[in-house]
Amino acid sequence: MATIDRSVWPARLSTLLLAALAAASAVYWGLRWSEPVSMPPASDRGFGPQAIDTGRVAQLLGASATPVGDSESEPEVNPAGKYKLMGVIAQGRGNGLGSALIAMDDAPAKPYRVGDRLSDDLLLQSVSKRGAVLASSMQAPAAISLELPPLATIKPQ
Repeated sequence: MATIDRSVWPARLSTLLLAALAAASAVYWGLRWSEPVSMPPASDRGFGPQAIDTGRVAQLLGASATPVGDSESEPEVNPAGKYKLMGVIAQGRGNGLGSALIAMDDAPAKPYRVGDRLSDDLLLQSVSKRGAVLASSMQAPAAISLELPPLATIKPQ
């Protein structure tokens, strides 16, 4: 009488199961590839250039989050009212090196490094954590000191 070797059945059943899974996967992906490609709906924003939120940029550089019309949030300006300090990047501790973001005559703010000329008679002499000093030369006494407004405090509701 012939005996059946039972040790081959687990291998045969696992092979059958793996073959069924492979066939199901092939059918699934075949159906997915045969579907028509749908384009995402066109949005009004698109991929073109986006407008820059200058208020948010100014806030990130240290300006107050309160509305511009509030006189307490205005940055300190020189006596002529020509220069406005919008932000500073001070390098090191107390060495006066760095950059400042300064607006002149209600024009958009521009970055200036220490030593750069703002006009024919003024240059950026030094920057600190919350301020900048303008003078006629690097060795001259400070002509104008600009300060950022105090940081806005968060009031719990």
